[in-house]
Amino acid sequence: MDWRALLASTARLLDIHDCGHTPGTTPSAPDEQRAGLGTGMWLDVALQLLLFLHARDIESNGGWVRLDDGFLQEQMERHGLSEDDVLFVAKFLSTPTRLISLKEDGEGQVTTKQDTALIEWPPNTRARDRCRITLAGTRAIQLSQAAEEWLYTANDAEKLFKAVQYGSFADIPVLGEQVILKIRSFSMEITELLERRNETEHWRAFSERREDYMAVITEIQAAVEKAGDLYDTKGIRERFNEWFEREAPDDFSPQAIPRTFQDILQAIERLSRHFQHLLSEMASQQREVVGLVRFDQAAIGLAFEPCSLELLKACVTALGPSKVDVFLPSANDFTGILRKEEEEHANTTRVFDDTAAEPPVPAPIDRFLEAYSDIIWTALRDGPLSLGDAVAKGWMELADIDALPQLVGVYTAPDWLDGGENHLAVSVDAGQLDVTLPDGSRLEGDDLVLHWWGKSLGKGEE
Repeated sequence: MDWRALLASTARLLDIHDCGHTPGTTPSAPDEQRAGLGTGMWLDVALQLLLFLHARDIESNGGWVRLDDGFLQEQMERHGLSEDDVLFVAKFLSTPTRLISLKEDGEGQVTTKQDTALIEWPPNTRARDRCRITLAGTRAIQLSQAAEEWLYTANDAEKLFKAVQYGSFADIPVLGEQVILKIRSFSMEITELLERRNETEHWRAFSERREDYMAVITEIQAAVEKAGDLYDTKGIRERFNEWFEREAPDDFSPQAIPRTFQDILQAIERLSRHFQHLLSEMASQQREVVGLVRFDQAAIGLAFEPCSLELLKACVTALGPSKVDVFLPSANDFTGILRKEEEEHANTTRVFDDTAAEPPVPAPIDRFLEAYSDIIWTALRDGPLSLGDAVAKGWMELADIDALPQLVGVYTAPDWLDGGENHLAVSVDAGQLDVTLPDGSRLEGDDLVLHWWGKSLGKGEE
């Protein structure tokens, strides 16, 4: 039960209902000083009572439930209360409160009182040893259960297909609105996550489930498209026309169902873009540019000045054998690496397909070189070119992808540019990389500098 979501969404509405603000006076912030205890103990007893009565209501089939059947004693021991204290909570929940709402036509107010009691006692008796949950109490429990995660929303989308299949056309807009509400709630969670970048635990928890979240987006889209395809079949449309002529409400539009499917797909498309933006933000936070590592110099340095014993222990722990007394590898370590003998003599059946193969999609590095190779060579004519300057010039952006990995790849492996014919070299400018990317993230560390020292690129140039 997620009671906090239910209470958080209704607490301020009750506060504004009971506020003593007089029209025309200066507005002020709501008073947070509430009368009574602020420990949450009475609320806990009330919630436990509702759950107890709800569980026993299913067993007793709507009969009266005895409070002394374990509940009173449990709450008395849990909070150190007396029996009268627990009964006070039961009497409080059984007392209706007055709610005043205005009519939609503005002709007056409507007072609701009898439907606000969460439990009830046996009528025409003073016995207070038994009670049962009311319809309002059951509805409160159902609302607390409705605060489900995004992972279960695909089940709600499947209900649209069932509604079309069963001919429950009036329920389709209602079900669609529930799905859209879940989509908007999940999109709001993403927005709050983007605005609270310092809450690393929430980012980590979201990152662990991101593949599952993306799968739900795909499942919802597929379910809605399947329901729409079924609705467009001849048999279903004939059933809808018969239902619309005889049973449809007066305010029901013939375009309500197609519009519902369209609204859900548009909401899913917006959510997908929002979700991809979050994934790019998460990837940019983990991005780190490392300078060119000279292992030969590192080996010379270790020869003259060995590293500390603590660092050696850490490396052995991370990279060494799992057992100190075992230094030889086990045969099981090579499972999956060595090929089986029968694999070398496998009989392969060749199948010829007359259909023309689709042209291969260019790799990101090929697209990057096609877009920026000539521009980079032109810049190298004027002198060395650093990675920071290349990023600042915007050479990391392509039409639909982030080309920063390809740009860094050219600096770490310059043979991509010319195949080694023009003698390109890369140097390291320690600690000079400090660039802000368009999405707000930053690159810091050692800057890479690309040099051209080969034959002339232009006619007559040395």
